[in-house]
Amino acid sequence: MAFLLTTRGEFDRITKLLYHPENPNSSLFGPVISPAGLSLARSHLAFMAGDLDAGAALSDQVLAQSEGNREIRIASHLILALIALRRAEVNAASSHMQMIADDAFMGRLTVLAGPCAWVNVQIREAQRGAEGVVPVIEELVDFGPVSRNVLLSQSAAAPWIVRLALKFDQKSTAHKAVKLARKLAEMNPQHHALAASALHAQSLFERNLADLRLAAKTQVHPWARASTLEDIGKFLARERSQQGQAIRIFEQSADAYIKVGAPRDALRIKKRLWDLGVRHHQSRWRATPPTVIANLTETEAKVAQLVAQGMTNTQTAKNLFISPHTVAYHLKKIFCKLQISSRVELARDWTSIEGFQGGLRTGVGGTVGNGQGSFAVERGV
Repeated sequence: MAFLLTTRGEFDRITKLLYHPENPNSSLFGPVISPAGLSLARSHLAFMAGDLDAGAALSDQVLAQSEGNREIRIASHLILALIALRRAEVNAASSHMQMIADDAFMGRLTVLAGPCAWVNVQIREAQRGAEGVVPVIEELVDFGPVSRNVLLSQSAAAPWIVRLALKFDQKSTAHKAVKLARKLAEMNPQHHALAASALHAQSLFERNLADLRLAAKTQVHPWARASTLEDIGKFLARERSQQGQAIRIFEQSADAYIKVGAPRDALRIKKRLWDLGVRHHQSRWRATPPTVIANLTETEAKVAQLVAQGMTNTQTAKNLFISPHTVAYHLKKIFCKLQISSRVELARDWTSIEGFQGGLRTGVGGTVGNGQGSFAVERGV
C-alpha cells in the first residue's frame, strides 16, 4: 500500500502514514511494520518527492537492517539505482543493478521486474545513447506483465517511449504506448499520476500543446512535471514568435530538475537555452556539470579537455598516444554522456566544468581520473 500511494503521488497521505501512524502495527506493510520495511517506504517516498540525499541514506540504512530479507534488499538496491540515475551517476546505478543480477536471472524480482527493467533501459540509454535502446522499446508496449508494471510504476515511462519512438520514426510503437498508458489509466481511475502520464504521452503523439499544458498542471511527481515543462518548451521553441515564452518554460523546467537533484536533465535544458541565445544562466547552474561528468572515464576526460582546447583528433591522439580513430570513438561516447552534439558545445561546457571549484586537473594538465575507469569528482555536489 505504501509504495502504491507514493507512486500515485499521494505524498501527504503517505507521509502521515509513515511518520505519524495512528497505529504503529497497522496493515500498511502487513501485520507488523518492520524497521527495514518502514525505512524502505520512507526511502521511496523521499526519492519520489525529490529528496535524494534522504532517500539514499534511508536505503543504505535498509541494507544494513534487511539481513536475510531478499525482497527488501532488492528494493533497496533498486531505489539506490534510481537515485544514482537521477544524479547522472550511471556507474553507481550499474553497480546496484549488478547486486541483484542473480535475482533477476533466477526470476526472483516478482513485482519489481518492471521497475528493474526500466532502470536497466535507462542505464543502457545513458551508456549507449538512444540508438542503444530502440531494439527493446517494443517490448515495453506489448501489454505483458513487465510492460504494464513499467508504466504503472514509472510516470516517465510512457512519454519517454513515445518521444523515443517518434524520434526513430516508429509511429506504431508510439501509438501502442499511448493506447497502453490510456488503458492503464482507465483501469486505475484513482491513479492521478498515471492519468497525467497518459495525457503527456498522448499530447506528444498528437502534438497537442493544450493537452501538454494540462498534463503539466495535473502531474503530481516533481521530476515528471519538470519533464512535461521541458516538452512544452520544446514545442514553443519551434515558433520564433513563441521563443520568449519557451525560455520562461525552460527556466521553470531547469529549476525543477535542479530541485529534485537531476543535473543531467538540467544540463540538457542549459543547452536548449543556449541555443535560444540565453547566456546568463551558465553561472546560475554551474554546479551541475561536475556531477554529469562523473561518468566519463579517465581517458574520456582527457580527450574532452584537449578537444575543448581546440585540438584536432590527430593532435589529441598524439598527446595521448592513441589513434585518431580511438579519439573519435571516445568523442562519440563523450557527446552522449554530456548530452551535446558538437565540439563547439564541448568547448563551451568544459569551460564551466573547469571553472568549478578552481578547476579539475588531469595527467595532461586537466582532470584526475581514479585509475579504475571512472572520472573522479569531488562528492557532495
